[in-house]
Amino acid sequence: MKKTLLALLVLGAAIVLPGCGFDDGAGSTVTVVEITPTPEPTPTPEVTPTPEVTPTPEPVIVQTASGVNVTKQDGVYTTNTEVNLRADASTDAELVTGVGAGVQLTSTGVCDNGWIEVNYNGQTLYASGDYVTAVAADPNAAADPNAAADPNAAADPNAAADPNAAVSDGTQADAAVSDGTVQQ
Repeated sequence: MKKTLLALLVLGAAIVLPGCGFDDGAGSTVTVVEITPTPEPTPTPEVTPTPEVTPTPEPVIVQTASGVNVTKQDGVYTTNTEVNLRADASTDAELVTGVGAGVQLTSTGVCDNGWIEVNYNGQTLYASGDYVTAVAADPNAAADPNAAADPNAAADPNAAADPNAAVSDGTQADAAVSDGTVQQ
């Protein structure tokens, strides 16, 4: 029986093996595989550097002769009524001049005690913040960096004021009296 089994095995191998190998003869198939070329790498775009952040400048703070802190900042204020302009940020300071209602003042700083530092006719003077209103900047107006503020654009400081004038809240306003001084 071993011989029969061996014969069947040889016969089976003879039938199966010719189908597994490559035969150069007729009926052989050659498969051609097209190779896709490796694409060229896309160059990496140059990195645009992130702009450096411009730090917000520290506020400049100076002191008046009497020791009141003034934060330097430019602005424009309109007087609500007649206003005294003084040599320092206090009602005890020397009275330099007075201006009428509706006068625009060019501010150069804001004091800790509520007074406004102004440039008036080339002088640094102080007005009480209780009698002025900040003028909002026009967001549509283009600022001319070469334009200079006209310190003489204010109303006539020698104009007489009504000593009986009252502020809208009913309190007595600063007023010029006939000798040209302004009382507060």
